[in-house]
Formats: sequence, C-alpha cells, structure tokens
Amino acid sequence: MARVVVVGAGFAGASLIRNLPPALRDPDELLLVDRTEEYPFIPFIHEVAVGRIHPDSVRSPIPPLCEGRCGFLRAEVSGVRLAERALETSAGRINYEYLVLAAGSAAAPPPNGLDPHLQLFWTLEDALRLRASLRDAWHTAVGPPGAHEPRPGDLTVAIAGGGATGVELAAEVAALFRYLQKRSARHPAVEPRVVLLEAERRFIGWLPEYFHEVAIEQLQRLGVEVRLNAPVKEANEEGLRAGDEWVPARIRVWAAGIEVSDLVKDLPGEHGSTGRVRVDDHLTLTGHDNVYVLGDAAIHEDPRHGPLPPTASVAVQQGPWTARDLSRRRRGRGAPRERPPFRFLNRGYVVSLGPESAVADALGIRLKGPAAQALYRGVLLYYLKSRRGRVLAASDWAMERTLGRVGFDVVSQQEASGYRP
Repeated sequence: MARVVVVGAGFAGASLIRNLPPALRDPDELLLVDRTEEYPFIPFIHEVAVGRIHPDSVRSPIPPLCEGRCGFLRAEVSGVRLAERALETSAGRINYEYLVLAAGSAAAPPPNGLDPHLQLFWTLEDALRLRASLRDAWHTAVGPPGAHEPRPGDLTVAIAGGGATGVELAAEVAALFRYLQKRSARHPAVEPRVVLLEAERRFIGWLPEYFHEVAIEQLQRLGVEVRLNAPVKEANEEGLRAGDEWVPARIRVWAAGIEVSDLVKDLPGEHGSTGRVRVDDHLTLTGHDNVYVLGDAAIHEDPRHGPLPPTASVAVQQGPWTARDLSRRRRGRGAPRERPPFRFLNRGYVVSLGPESAVADALGIRLKGPAAQALYRGVLLYYLKSRRGRVLAASDWAMERTLGRVGFDVVSQQEASGYRP
C-alpha cells in the first residue's frame, strides 16, 4: 500500500510533487499514477497548431519528475472505492491512506451530434491535427491554376468558443494567414477568413470586461470576423450555422467548454454543470477528508474570490498547498483547527492575442499589446519548470524568422527527416 497516491501529472499533480517537503519524498510511500509517460504543456498548443512552436518543445517526460520524490506507475484509473480506500486501475488494485485526484479535464463535446463535423481543440494531438488541416487547406488554395476548383470556405477557419482557448487560437490562425501570404509565391484562390463564434454576449466571460474589449480590438485588427450571441446549431462538411448565419468553412473547430472525467463525475457530493465536484476549505471531498480533489476537477469556494475557475493559476497553488497539508497530517497535526485552509492568491491573468500582442491584468496593473505579450511569455516559461522546455520554446520563438514555421514551409521537410531546431 502507498501511503499517498496522486492521480494525474498535470499542473496540480506535478506542482505537488515538485514541492514535496523532504519528509514526504519517499518512492516507497508516495506514488504518482498517470495514463501516459509524458505531459504536454497545454497552454502552448495553439502555437503548436500554427507552427510557431515545435511539438517536442511542449512535451515533458514524467519519470524524471519523480526521481528521489515518488514512485511512478503508468496506468489508467477506472474507479475509486472510497469505503475500501482503493483505486481500480489497468495495472490492478492500489490501496492508499491519502488520495489526491488531479485528473484534469477534457474538451466538452459539441451538442446535438455535431461531433463528426467539428474538430476538438484541447490536446496536443488536437493541435497537430489542426496544423495538418491548416497546411492542407493552404496548399490547396495556392495550388497551380486549374488543379482545384475554388469553393466558398476553402480557406475559412470557423472557431466555436470565445473563451481564452478560442480567442488565442483565432488570433494565431489569423496571424498565420498573414505570414503565409507574405511567404507564398502564389496568391490563394480564395481569401483566407477566420470567424470566431461565441454563444454569449462577450468573450472570456469569466474575466473582467477589459479582456473582452481588448480582445475585440486586437482580433479585428488581425482581420478576425467576430460573431457574438451566435451558438452553433448545425454543421456539415461544408460549414456551420451559428445563430441565423451560415458560414461556409472547410475547417471547423470546437473550443467551447470543458468537462471532467467519469472518475470525478462518479464521486459523491455536489457537482457543477461540467461534472466538477465541490470540495471544502482543505480541498477534500465532503465526508472523505483523506481524499483531495485539485485543479480542473474541483469547485472550491474562496471567501474572497468566490468559486475559483478551472485554470492553471489555481492548480499550481493547490498542488504545493496540498503537499504542505499532507506533511502537517503526517506529523500528527490532523485536526482542522491545526491546518490553515487553502486561500487563493489572485496574481492576475494574461491572454495571448497573437505573436505580438496580449491582454493582462497582473496584480491590478492592466497591460495590452507587446508588453502584455512579453509578460505572457515570461509567465508561461516560468510554469514550464523544465530548463529544457524553456530553452526549446524560447529558441522556437527566436528562430521562427529564419527557419519559418514548423509544418508550413521548409521546416516541414526538416521535421519529416527528424530535424530538431
């Protein structure tokens, strides 16, 4: 039996492992379980999709994280037996004394059976599929005259979802089209379009109105067509209907919302609309104070900020706090009055708006444009934690001007032969 079992090596789980107090660093006492042996840095996948960052730059192997700290098991967790203090996994049953569920989230599927006609955008694999779709659409549009009969929407990307993911992706795709138009020897047979669709009245609705206003300004500057109050009602292989408008689009992306795994949905307690389960002041499950639920999977009501959003900035604070709380309990300080509650420190948020711009509210200071983009890059490079990842991502940005974009020009040939800039 492992004394502590952590499920998931994402932001919450990895930050917990990195911040383990010395007394808890014991591979025989603590076990990390994840379905894969590498963790992709999801905040950069929109840059992978447009070739600004190489996919290898956002992959981090999990086993080195565990060296000298914990054991590692690659396995799929299928269920939790709370009464028996046991996990059911593809590698067999695992007993625990304390359990930390940091299983993250996945993209919420499109409604009304629209899945076959919309590409999801949430994982690194999704980003690589989108990159291939963008490359193929561009090569078709700039092919020799007569090779392809142009159709409306041949070079249109329709993105459903005006949260941070959709906004960042729309800005990057618009910037990609500008980049390709400058580098291409032929003008595309149809004009490139990026259409961003949001079902509500504004973008990034969980952040202050300032983010929406700046996002609208920059997206329109990049040529993105914005549609608000436009839920997707219908889609096929030729386009989609948002509100009352039919948008011809060869590439249709779904980036609207998340949901948690069945593992979390099946836990007892109060759940939100996406399946997130409510936890107490100590991030533990009601009635099961030996089970922590962190990150995207949990709803925590902060007395100053209300329900915390499912973001990396929340997860990377919950992980280290949980490591300290486990240390207190191991030292015999298990009574709630001896354990300070988790409190979130709101350092602010930053959203990228293309290669040269972003919008930020950092500790009450509002920024936009290149200054906010510099902050965005600095924050994400810090979160990477890996020196290798930082060097690779920074070199990708620096070498884009000379080597081009991965998968879209000469770099695509080098990449196919195993070249790594």
